[in-house]
Amino acid sequence: MAVDPGTLHGDHQAMFAALPADGTTISNPNLQRRLDWNSDRYFRARDALVDMGLVVRGRGRGGVVRRLVPEMVVKERTVAVVVDAGADALTTAATVEAAIKNELALYEPMRRVIEQDWAKDRRRDPLAVEITALQGRRATGGVWSRPDIVSVEVRTFAYVPGKYLEVATFEVKAANAINVQAVYEALAHRRAATHSYVLLHVPADHADSLEDDVADVAEAARAHGIGVVTAADPADYDTWEEREEARRIEPDPERLNNFVATQLSDNARDLISRRLR
Repeated sequence: MAVDPGTLHGDHQAMFAALPADGTTISNPNLQRRLDWNSDRYFRARDALVDMGLVVRGRGRGGVVRRLVPEMVVKERTVAVVVDAGADALTTAATVEAAIKNELALYEPMRRVIEQDWAKDRRRDPLAVEITALQGRRATGGVWSRPDIVSVEVRTFAYVPGKYLEVATFEVKAANAINVQAVYEALAHRRAATHSYVLLHVPADHADSLEDDVADVAEAARAHGIGVVTAADPADYDTWEEREEARRIEPDPERLNNFVATQLSDNARDLISRRLR
Protein backbone atom coordinates (compact mmCIF):
# COMPACT_ATOMS: atom_id res chain seq x y z
CA MET A 1 0.00 0.00 0.00
CA ALA A 2 1.27 3.43 -0.89
CA VAL A 3 2.23 6.18 1.54
CA ASP A 4 -0.50 8.74 2.28
CA PRO A 5 0.22 11.76 0.00
CA GLY A 6 -0.97 14.02 2.82
CA THR A 7 2.15 13.14 4.82
CA LEU A 8 4.57 14.37 2.15
CA HIS A 9 6.71 17.45 2.64
CA GLY A 10 9.55 19.34 0.97
CA ASP A 11 10.62 18.19 -2.49
CA HIS A 12 8.43 15.09 -2.32
CA GLN A 13 5.33 17.21 -1.80
CA ALA A 14 6.36 19.70 -4.49
CA MET A 15 6.91 17.00 -7.11
CA PHE A 16 3.72 15.12 -6.28
CA ALA A 17 1.73 18.36 -6.54
CA ALA A 18 3.31 19.10 -9.94
CA LEU A 19 2.14 15.79 -11.41
CA PRO A 20 -1.23 15.70 -13.22
CA ALA A 21 -3.87 14.80 -10.63
CA ASP A 22 -5.76 12.52 -13.05
CA GLY A 23 -2.83 10.13 -13.51
CA THR A 24 -1.86 11.43 -16.97
CA THR A 25 1.79 10.79 -17.81
CA ILE A 26 4.40 13.52 -18.11
CA SER A 27 7.98 13.13 -19.32
CA ASN A 28 10.88 13.47 -16.92
CA PRO A 29 12.38 16.40 -18.87
CA ASN A 30 9.08 18.30 -18.87
CA LEU A 31 8.46 17.74 -15.18
CA GLN A 32 12.04 18.68 -14.35
CA ARG A 33 11.66 21.94 -16.29
CA ARG A 34 8.32 22.61 -14.58
CA LEU A 35 9.99 22.27 -11.17
CA ASP A 36 13.19 24.07 -12.28
CA TRP A 37 15.39 21.55 -10.47
CA ASN A 38 18.79 20.14 -11.36
CA SER A 39 19.05 16.49 -12.36
CA ASP A 40 20.28 15.15 -9.00
CA ARG A 41 17.51 16.86 -7.05
CA TYR A 42 14.85 15.79 -9.53
CA PHE A 43 15.74 12.09 -9.66
CA ARG A 44 16.30 11.88 -5.90
CA ALA A 45 12.74 13.08 -5.31
CA ARG A 46 11.29 11.02 -8.17
CA ASP A 47 12.92 7.79 -7.01
CA ALA A 48 11.69 8.38 -3.46
CA LEU A 49 8.10 8.81 -4.68
CA VAL A 50 8.39 5.64 -6.75
CA ASP A 51 9.64 3.74 -3.69
CA MET A 52 6.72 5.13 -1.67
CA GLY A 53 4.29 3.69 -4.21
CA LEU A 54 2.91 7.11 -5.18
CA VAL A 55 4.49 7.49 -8.63
CA VAL A 56 4.84 5.05 -11.51
CA ARG A 57 7.58 5.12 -14.13
CA GLY A 58 6.80 4.38 -17.76
CA ARG A 59 8.29 4.18 -21.23
CA GLY A 60 8.52 7.22 -23.44
CA ARG A 61 11.01 9.80 -24.69
CA GLY A 62 13.10 10.80 -21.71
CA GLY A 63 11.09 8.40 -19.56
CA VAL A 64 7.65 9.25 -18.21
CA VAL A 65 6.03 9.30 -14.80
CA ARG A 66 2.48 9.53 -13.47
CA ARG A 67 0.62 9.53 -10.21
CA LEU A 68 -0.70 6.21 -8.99
CA VAL A 69 -4.40 7.10 -8.93
CA PRO A 70 -6.46 4.94 -6.53
CA GLU A 71 -9.56 3.36 -8.01
CA MET A 72 -11.94 0.73 -6.70
CA VAL A 73 -10.78 -2.59 -8.05
CA VAL A 74 -14.32 -3.76 -8.81
CA LYS A 75 -14.60 -1.02 -11.43
CA GLU A 76 -11.51 -2.38 -13.17
CA ARG A 77 -12.00 -6.07 -12.55
CA THR A 78 -11.79 -8.23 -15.64
CA VAL A 79 -14.06 -11.27 -15.32
CA ALA A 80 -14.34 -13.72 -18.17
CA VAL A 81 -17.80 -15.24 -17.99
CA VAL A 82 -19.61 -17.40 -20.53
CA VAL A 83 -22.97 -15.80 -21.27
CA ASP A 84 -25.77 -16.63 -23.65
CA ALA A 85 -25.10 -14.90 -26.95
CA GLY A 86 -28.80 -14.16 -27.26
CA ALA A 87 -29.15 -12.67 -23.79
CA ASP A 88 -30.25 -9.07 -23.42
CA ALA A 89 -28.02 -6.42 -21.85
CA LEU A 90 -29.64 -6.62 -18.42
CA THR A 91 -29.27 -10.40 -18.26
CA THR A 92 -25.62 -10.21 -19.37
CA ALA A 93 -24.86 -7.50 -16.80
CA ALA A 94 -26.51 -9.55 -14.06
CA THR A 95 -24.44 -12.60 -15.01
CA VAL A 96 -21.17 -10.67 -14.85
CA GLU A 97 -22.16 -9.01 -11.56
CA ALA A 98 -22.94 -12.43 -10.07
CA ALA A 99 -19.51 -13.74 -11.12
CA ILE A 100 -17.78 -10.80 -9.42
CA LYS A 101 -19.79 -11.27 -6.21
CA ASN A 102 -19.07 -15.01 -6.22
CA GLU A 103 -15.35 -14.37 -6.59
CA LEU A 104 -15.27 -11.73 -3.84
CA ALA A 105 -16.89 -14.20 -1.44
CA LEU A 106 -14.06 -16.68 -2.02
CA TYR A 107 -11.15 -14.43 -1.05
CA GLU A 108 -11.23 -14.55 2.75
CA PRO A 109 -11.85 -18.30 3.27
CA MET A 110 -9.19 -19.12 0.67
CA ARG A 111 -6.75 -16.66 2.24
CA ARG A 112 -7.17 -18.40 5.61
CA VAL A 113 -6.54 -21.83 4.11
CA ILE A 114 -3.40 -20.62 2.31
CA GLU A 115 -2.12 -19.07 5.54
CA GLN A 116 -2.79 -22.17 7.63
CA ASP A 117 -3.24 -25.67 6.14
CA TRP A 118 -1.71 -24.89 2.74
CA ALA A 119 1.43 -23.47 4.40
CA LYS A 120 1.74 -26.33 6.90
CA ASP A 121 1.38 -28.96 4.19
CA ARG A 122 4.22 -27.35 2.22
CA ARG A 123 6.42 -26.74 5.28
CA ARG A 124 6.18 -23.01 4.71
CA ASP A 125 6.11 -20.20 7.26
CA PRO A 126 4.56 -17.17 5.53
CA LEU A 127 5.17 -13.73 6.98
CA ALA A 128 1.86 -12.58 5.55
CA VAL A 129 -0.98 -13.80 3.36
CA GLU A 130 -3.02 -10.86 2.10
CA ILE A 131 -5.95 -10.16 -0.17
CA THR A 132 -4.56 -7.74 -2.76
CA ALA A 133 -7.50 -7.71 -5.17
CA LEU A 134 -9.34 -4.95 -3.36
CA GLN A 135 -6.82 -2.20 -4.05
CA GLY A 136 -6.49 0.57 -6.56
CA ARG A 137 -4.41 0.53 -9.73
CA ARG A 138 -0.81 -0.28 -9.08
CA ALA A 139 2.68 0.07 -10.38
CA THR A 140 2.94 -3.42 -11.85
CA GLY A 141 0.72 -2.19 -14.69
CA GLY A 142 -2.46 -3.38 -16.35
CA VAL A 143 -5.65 -4.98 -15.06
CA TRP A 144 -4.13 -8.47 -15.33
CA SER A 145 -1.20 -7.62 -13.05
CA ARG A 146 -3.31 -7.54 -9.88
CA PRO A 147 -3.38 -10.91 -8.10
CA ASP A 148 -6.24 -11.71 -5.77
CA ILE A 149 -4.21 -13.17 -2.91
CA VAL A 150 -0.48 -12.97 -2.17
CA SER A 151 1.64 -15.04 0.22
CA VAL A 152 5.14 -13.81 1.17
CA GLU A 153 7.91 -15.65 2.97
CA VAL A 154 11.63 -15.27 3.57
CA ARG A 155 13.33 -18.67 3.34
CA THR A 156 16.75 -19.83 4.46
CA PHE A 157 18.47 -23.16 3.83
CA ALA A 158 20.97 -25.13 5.88
CA TYR A 159 23.54 -25.52 3.11
CA VAL A 160 22.80 -22.59 0.81
CA PRO A 161 23.94 -19.10 1.85
CA GLY A 162 21.62 -16.12 1.84
CA LYS A 163 17.95 -15.32 2.35
CA TYR A 164 15.33 -15.81 -0.34
CA LEU A 165 12.14 -13.78 -0.69
CA GLU A 166 9.35 -16.04 -1.92
CA VAL A 167 6.19 -14.42 -3.30
CA ALA A 168 3.29 -16.64 -4.37
CA THR A 169 0.31 -15.10 -6.17
CA PHE A 170 -3.15 -16.62 -6.53
CA GLU A 171 -5.70 -15.79 -9.24
CA VAL A 172 -9.08 -16.85 -7.87
CA LYS A 173 -11.92 -17.91 -10.16
CA ALA A 174 -15.49 -18.71 -9.20
CA ALA A 175 -17.21 -21.74 -10.73
CA ASN A 176 -19.02 -19.62 -13.34
CA ALA A 177 -15.82 -17.93 -14.52
CA ILE A 178 -13.43 -20.83 -15.17
CA ASN A 179 -11.56 -20.58 -18.47
CA VAL A 180 -7.99 -20.36 -19.79
CA GLN A 181 -7.87 -16.57 -19.44
CA ALA A 182 -7.06 -17.20 -15.79
CA VAL A 183 -3.70 -18.67 -16.85
CA TYR A 184 -2.71 -15.51 -18.73
CA GLU A 185 -3.70 -13.38 -15.76
CA ALA A 186 -1.46 -15.55 -13.57
CA LEU A 187 1.35 -15.17 -16.09
CA ALA A 188 1.10 -11.39 -15.73
CA HIS A 189 1.38 -11.78 -11.95
CA ARG A 190 4.49 -13.93 -12.27
CA ARG A 191 6.52 -11.00 -13.57
CA ALA A 192 6.81 -10.00 -9.89
CA ALA A 193 6.48 -13.36 -8.14
CA THR A 194 8.38 -16.59 -7.64
CA HIS A 195 5.27 -18.79 -7.94
CA SER A 196 1.88 -18.12 -9.50
CA TYR A 197 -1.29 -20.17 -9.16
CA VAL A 198 -4.78 -20.31 -10.56
CA LEU A 199 -7.16 -21.20 -7.72
CA LEU A 200 -10.51 -22.51 -8.98
CA HIS A 201 -13.70 -23.01 -7.02
CA VAL A 202 -15.14 -26.30 -8.26
CA PRO A 203 -18.10 -27.33 -6.07
CA ALA A 204 -18.44 -31.08 -5.71
CA ASP A 205 -21.88 -31.12 -7.32
CA HIS A 206 -20.49 -29.32 -10.40
CA ALA A 207 -17.19 -31.19 -10.73
CA ASP A 208 -18.27 -33.37 -13.65
CA SER A 209 -19.77 -30.53 -15.68
CA LEU A 210 -16.73 -28.31 -15.08
CA GLU A 211 -14.06 -30.97 -15.71
CA ASP A 212 -13.48 -30.04 -19.38
CA ASP A 213 -12.99 -26.38 -18.46
CA VAL A 214 -10.64 -27.27 -15.62
CA ALA A 215 -8.67 -29.61 -17.90
CA ASP A 216 -8.26 -26.81 -20.46
CA VAL A 217 -6.94 -24.49 -17.75
CA ALA A 218 -4.55 -27.18 -16.47
CA GLU A 219 -3.19 -27.87 -19.96
CA ALA A 220 -2.51 -24.19 -20.63
CA ALA A 221 -0.99 -23.74 -17.18
CA ARG A 222 1.32 -26.73 -17.58
CA ALA A 223 2.89 -25.18 -20.67
CA HIS A 224 3.75 -22.00 -18.75
CA GLY A 225 4.69 -23.31 -15.31
CA ILE A 226 1.57 -21.94 -13.65
CA GLY A 227 0.10 -23.93 -10.76
CA VAL A 228 -3.55 -24.99 -10.77
CA VAL A 229 -5.49 -25.77 -7.61
CA THR A 230 -9.16 -26.71 -7.34
CA ALA A 231 -11.24 -26.32 -4.19
CA ALA A 232 -14.64 -27.90 -3.68
CA ASP A 233 -15.06 -26.00 -0.41
CA PRO A 234 -12.98 -22.80 -0.29
CA ALA A 235 -12.72 -23.01 3.52
CA ASP A 236 -11.78 -26.72 3.77
CA TYR A 237 -8.27 -27.74 2.72
CA ASP A 238 -9.32 -31.39 2.64
CA THR A 239 -11.25 -30.55 -0.54
CA TRP A 240 -8.33 -28.76 -2.25
CA GLU A 241 -6.40 -30.54 -5.00
CA GLU A 242 -3.22 -29.39 -6.74
CA ARG A 243 -3.75 -30.23 -10.41
CA GLU A 244 -0.55 -28.58 -11.63
CA GLU A 245 2.55 -27.61 -9.68
CA ALA A 246 3.79 -24.03 -10.00
CA ARG A 247 7.30 -23.75 -11.39
CA ARG A 248 9.57 -21.40 -9.42
CA ILE A 249 11.13 -18.50 -11.28
CA GLU A 250 13.41 -15.68 -10.20
CA PRO A 251 11.62 -12.39 -11.00
CA ASP A 252 13.38 -9.17 -11.85
CA PRO A 253 14.46 -7.69 -8.48
CA GLU A 254 13.14 -4.22 -9.31
CA ARG A 255 9.72 -5.58 -10.29
CA LEU A 256 9.61 -7.66 -7.12
CA ASN A 257 10.63 -4.69 -4.98
CA ASN A 258 8.02 -2.43 -6.58
CA PHE A 259 5.36 -5.09 -6.12
CA VAL A 260 6.10 -5.40 -2.41
CA ALA A 261 6.24 -1.61 -2.03
CA THR A 262 2.88 -0.95 -3.68
CA GLN A 263 0.79 -4.04 -3.02
CA LEU A 264 1.44 -5.27 0.50
CA SER A 265 0.41 -3.72 3.80
CA ASP A 266 2.73 -1.64 5.98
CA ASN A 267 2.89 -4.53 8.43
CA ALA A 268 3.89 -7.05 5.75
CA ARG A 269 6.59 -4.75 4.38
CA ASP A 270 7.96 -4.21 7.87
CA LEU A 271 8.09 -7.95 8.55
CA ILE A 272 9.90 -8.58 5.24
CA SER A 273 12.41 -5.81 5.91
CA ARG A 274 13.18 -7.15 9.37
CA ARG A 275 13.54 -10.74 8.22
CA LEU A 276 15.91 -9.76 5.38
CA ARG A 277 18.28 -7.85 7.64
